[in-house]
Parts: sequence; C-alpha cells; structure tokens
Amino acid sequence: MKTICISIVSYIFCMHISAQNIHRVACKGNVKKLDSMLSNIALDVRDSRGRSLLHWAVACKQKKVVEFLIQKGIKINATDHQQKTALHVAFQSNDTMFVDHLIRLQSGPDWKYSYGTSLLELAILNKNKMLVARLIANGIDINTKNKRGSTPLEISERIGTKDISEYLRSHGADTSLIRQFDNKGRYMGQKEPGIQPKMFAPNFISTEEEEFGAMFNSDGTAFYFGVHVNGKNEIRYSKMINGRWSKPKAIIVHERYGYNDPFLSNDEKRLYFIYDSPRNNNDKRKNIDIGYVMNTEKGWSNPINAGSTINTKGNEYYISFTNDGTMYFSSNGHIRKDTTRTDHDIYYAKFINNEFQKPVLLGEAINTEDYEADVFIAPDESYIIFCSTRDKGFGRGDLYISFKNADNQWSKAINMGPEINTSNYEYCPFVTKDGKYLFYTSNQDIYWVSTDIFDKIKQQRK
Repeated sequence: MKTICISIVSYIFCMHISAQNIHRVACKGNVKKLDSMLSNIALDVRDSRGRSLLHWAVACKQKKVVEFLIQKGIKINATDHQQKTALHVAFQSNDTMFVDHLIRLQSGPDWKYSYGTSLLELAILNKNKMLVARLIANGIDINTKNKRGSTPLEISERIGTKDISEYLRSHGADTSLIRQFDNKGRYMGQKEPGIQPKMFAPNFISTEEEEFGAMFNSDGTAFYFGVHVNGKNEIRYSKMINGRWSKPKAIIVHERYGYNDPFLSNDEKRLYFIYDSPRNNNDKRKNIDIGYVMNTEKGWSNPINAGSTINTKGNEYYISFTNDGTMYFSSNGHIRKDTTRTDHDIYYAKFINNEFQKPVLLGEAINTEDYEADVFIAPDESYIIFCSTRDKGFGRGDLYISFKNADNQWSKAINMGPEINTSNYEYCPFVTKDGKYLFYTSNQDIYWVSTDIFDKIKQQRK
C-alpha cells in the first residue's frame, strides 16, 4: 500500500503489512520453518489480499521455497483477489527464471486461454519484448481484446513501445482493431456523472496502466495525473488545444526517482507533488518529500524541495490548499506528543510571507491510530476528504469525509460509503474548482462522481 510502498497501485509485496507469519517465513526463504508451520496450517493459506504462499515465494525470489511448495502440491494457478496467479507476479517483476519455470510446470494449455492475454498485457506494460516473445512462442492469441476492448497492439501503440508494436505486427497483430480516441470539449467530452461514480476517460486517461492522483486546473483546460511505470511514478499532462485534448505526455519524470500526486498552487505558478529523490548529492536516504516546480517562460523549472518545515526524515504525502494558501498534507515524521505513533496523520501549515509555517496536527475528529493521508481540503475549509485504513471499512483503504460544524469545528469523519468505497483501495481525492465533481482513484483507475453525493452522505449521518 502507498503508506509503505510509495505506490499502492503496483502489485508490490509489502512484507510487514497485513501479512500472516507464515507468508513472511516463505518470503525469507526458511524452508525448514515453513515445513514445520505447514503441519498445523493448510497449504492453501491466503493473506488478506488472497495471495498464496507461492505468490509470496515468487515475489520474494525464493527459488527453494517455490520448489518446496510445488513438491507439497500447492496449486500453481491459484488466483488472488485481483485474479493474479504466481505467474503474473513473475511477469510483473520481469523474472524470466520463474516465468520459464512456472510455464514448464503447467499441466496443459488452459493457462493460455485463462491468463495468456493478461500476461501479455503485463509484458507489454513492462516494455519487456523478451517476455512478449515467450508468450507468442507459447501460442498466446495476440488479437484477443481485454475487458476494456484493447488488443495487445493497441496497448503497445498507446504507451509508445515501437519495438514491441513492430514485433506484434510481424507476428500477425491486426492493425484494424486499433481504436482511435478523439477527446473533445469540457471534461474531455465525457458524459458527466451523477451520484454513481464512473471511470474517467477510459482508454485515454484511465488505461491498462496504473493512474492516480489526478487534477484539473481552474478553468478545466489542463489535466495532471500520476502514472506508475515499471516500478516508479511519473507525472503526465494533457491540455485542451482548440477544443481537443492532447495525448497525455510525461512532464515530470526521472530514470531513477518517482514523482506523483500533482497539485497546483492557487495561482497555478507552482505544481506541487511528492517525490523520493534525495535533497542533495550527499543525501543517501530515500524517503518521500513534498516538492514543486515553477511555471516559467521556458517551461517548468527543476524540482524544488518544499523545505524542512514541511518535510522530515519520515514520509510526507499528498497536498491540497485552502483559498488563503494553507497547505494540508499528511506525514509520519513530525513529532507528536504521543511519540509511539508511527503511522501517517493529517496536518496543515499556514503560508505567510511566502513561507510555510510550522505544521499543526488536526484533532481526533480526523486523525486516529490508523493511517490517514491523501487529504483534499475544500478551498473554503467547509469539508475535508482523506484516505484511511480503519477497521470495518469496505476495502484496503477507504475515503472518509468530515464537515465543518456551525461552531467551526470538524465533525467526526465518516466513511463515504459503498457508493465510493469498494473492496479495493480508494485514495487521491480531488474536487474540481467549480465544486461539481469529486475525482479519486480506485482499482488503479481514475473515477469521478457528482459532489451531490456529499448531501446524501450528510443526510445519512443525521
């Protein structure tokens, strides 16, 4: 999840989150201890995300554990809650050794029809031509459409992998199946939603890649969002030109470090984000800081750290602003009276004389012993929306909302309910400047919904 792994939208295994001891043992490669534990625990034991011991062993690159589990008779193609097998994990990490090993162990051709298309999609998204070739050599149909209606060639063309596109064409990919998307007008020409959330701009913004942290500028002519690509994040941008939206392109990207969660300052001269690059050449640590770039006549400046008043040795996440420039964000690094607390909480920092002031921790109506982050503050501070991982939620992380009372105090935050939250992870809320639509991320895509749903939640609270 994002709190530890930087990007929750990738299939990364965070060993110390929601994991049973036996899964950690498998990840550490302790075959003897694993064998002893299996005398009292079923071989098909799953973690909270439905992942088997084999999923963990492959993710943690424990070859001896994989061989041990197979000898014990573990199901090779058992799927987790996202319908991913251990073979998907191998493809996700570009691990050719486990890819070849797990393919050899298949008892028949069923895996090709059940998982071949999704595996080919993973190989393309990881820009791994070698794995694409392996799948085609194994007879995977390269013209099968996924649930979004995309063929492997369309996906390859969309993300710009020319060598893979050429390879697919040379092996029979049908070019006539490639769709073209011409997004025009306000909100990219999408039919505006009611109180039932809809995926935003399918196959243009919300694609087979992992998108999150989206926002429009004030007049709705520019759109910024984060994308997880091959183990790191980048910020992309689309602009409305003569009524048509440009193909999204990366504007803040680095070969080693990740940038995501974009948010414009009120005057739109700064684009804020979070990133994991060191502050200087002598800084070896890698934690998450808040930074920004300046909008100049020559384009965006180099990244600038927001400074030690905001950033700590811990992690700082997500940014939003009130009308007076006060920044709301989350952190697990600022000192609290309760020094035992290590999870993220929500803070605000006033912006006075062009400097951020000492952050102030929000009260118990918002912050709990659980994780609170990804905070969006209404510009007039009438409500606040954030992500939390509290018990009795709908999924791994839910969106919560709190409203200002008549006495100018925050009401106790409540879950935004099943209309918004699912068994997946909901995060990165943003409300458009006109106050009409809530954007957020769910299941690795960007969704939007009318803010009329806020009134429904208020009524349910009464």
